[in-house]
Order: sequence, then C-alpha cells, then structure tokens
Amino acid sequence: MKSFLLFATGISLCILISCQQTLSHKPFVELSSLELSEEEMPMVSISNDFACSFFQKMNEQEKGQSFFISPLSAQFNLGMLANGAAGKTLEEIASVLSVSKSKPSLANNYFLKLISNLPRLDSTTVFQSANSIWIHDKSPVKDSFQQINQQYFLAEIQNLDFSEPKSTGIINRWAKEQTQGRIPHILDQAQGNCILINTLFFKGGWIFPFDPAETRQEYFYPVGGKKHPVSMMHLSDQWFAFHKAELFEMATLPYGNDSYAMTVILPKKGVSIDSCIDTFSEANWKAWLSASDSISCMLDLKLPSIKLDYKSDIIPTFQKMGIHDAFNENCADFSTYDRYTCPHF
Repeated sequence: MKSFLLFATGISLCILISCQQTLSHKPFVELSSLELSEEEMPMVSISNDFACSFFQKMNEQEKGQSFFISPLSAQFNLGMLANGAAGKTLEEIASVLSVSKSKPSLANNYFLKLISNLPRLDSTTVFQSANSIWIHDKSPVKDSFQQINQQYFLAEIQNLDFSEPKSTGIINRWAKEQTQGRIPHILDQAQGNCILINTLFFKGGWIFPFDPAETRQEYFYPVGGKKHPVSMMHLSDQWFAFHKAELFEMATLPYGNDSYAMTVILPKKGVSIDSCIDTFSEANWKAWLSASDSISCMLDLKLPSIKLDYKSDIIPTFQKMGIHDAFNENCADFSTYDRYTCPHF
C-alpha cells in the first residue's frame, strides 16, 4: 500500500487531532448543528484557510517526515496570545489569523462557540478542547488579559514560580489529566513569563466499523523509506463519499452521527504527498468535499492500524506565516498583557 495522508475534518473546519478519551459528569444535550451569526460565518472559511496554510508550512518544516498536528489548536493559542498583544505584534497575529485587529470580539466569540459547542454535536463522539495559562509569579499580568481569556477561551489560569521544579510537574499533570493520560509530559522545564497551552482530544466510533477479524499483516510503504509490515485494517463492499482529484483520490469516513469525519487522501501513482499538500487551499478543500458529497463509491478500503506520537516546535512555522515580533523579546508588544515589562511567552 502507498503512503497516504490523513486530513481530519469536522463541520467544514480543517482540524488535525489526536484520538483521546475523557469522562464528563455534565448532562449532555446534543446540538443539531453549530449555529453561527451572519458576521461569524466568514470565520469558517478563514479557519479553513489558516489550517491549509499552517499544514503546508509544517510540511515544509518537517521536510518529508511524518507529522501529526492540530491547526485548530494553533488557532486557539494564537487567539489567546492576540488578547495580550498590541501594535505591530497584534497586527502580525491578526494578519495570520485573517481577523480584524479592530474587532477582536468577533474572533473571540467565534472561538468560544467552537470550544463550547463542538463537543455537543454528537453524543456518541468525544471532542473536547481545554486551554490553560500559566503565569510566572513575578509577572505583573493585567486582570483584563486573564478575564478575556477565561471568558472566551474558558482558560484555566494559575500562578506558579517557574524556578521551582514542581511547577513543571504541575503543568505536565494538567496536560495528562486533560488528555486522559495520552500526553503525560508536555514540558521539560517551565520558563519565560507565561505559558499558553491548548489540548484537543477526540474519540469516535466509525459509522462503518472495521472488523478486527479482517485485520492482517501487510506492507506499508512510507515516503522515501523501506516498506514496513503493519496491521492492515480491511473494509470491503462499503459505500463512502469519494472524489478523484487531479493528484489524488479521497474518501470520507464518518463517525458517530455524521457530525465528524476523517478524510483520507491517497496520492495517485507517481505523485508525491508534497505535491498534494501544495494544492491545499480553502477553496480547493471546499470544492473537493462538495464533489465527494455528490458521489458515493463502493470501496475496498485498507488502513494501517497505527499509534502516533509526535512532538515539534511550531514557533518556526508561525514565523514563516508572518508572526515575528511576538517571539522576539526586543520587539514584542504585549502591553495589554503586562503592566510593566515585555513578557516572554
């Protein structure tokens, strides 16, 4: 089997998320749809465009290596960061997010709807986002920065002395709890003035499940590497939304009540994954999904059963997208975050 690309999508939002599990003690009220105001509707296309650009820049950074990322998580972090930024720093972040720096409430309200309502679209599927802000004890953080991120990002905020080794343990335990043990270690050492964290986890059952009895050993062919024996899942004679693009074929595998789905992209023979990724754009992605929604195809589907474990520094990716001052202590303007000093995130 050739190398393939997983591009998970939900509610027309391009998101890449890990499969996690959580328990909730709150009564679940399932929503029939994610309702957005007329002013908020363009944010869907904006989010998709950001996701495609972020994914392409990460692919350039990883240079042919496998990677597993969440553009939506990156958006949440940048959204929280923007609430503490001013001047050119804010301009760069707002430009990358494609939102008006004069209307921060529009993006904040949109992100709040996603955080609050995406988990409620399917009672059989777990989707949850958690945000946290960890502030070094000696940093004079403005109350307004904390309040706006608590209000719109539901962020948990805690002050810690980053010079104490136990601070790193506290933050790592938080990440472990939010991901049900899947991410037990997110930091080696707490540093800087402020740490912003987002976790996303997803767990859903296929509408058309793979039969474990049909899983067998086959070879998988990664890009530029030797073939590997893997446990290959099989699903035969099942209809899926399907589309043949110029460079690849794509099939959509729905979860639960069909609010979420995973789209699998398989490059055509002789076509590289990089070439496929280069064609990603909001307009193309919308057209591909629309085309696949109108065509169903009976497939003999094979997918490797895999466990993904990935870690990367995404600051270089943000810089490639145009955010420079925020990560330069000599230029960063976070005057709406800090009363006196130039903070280091």
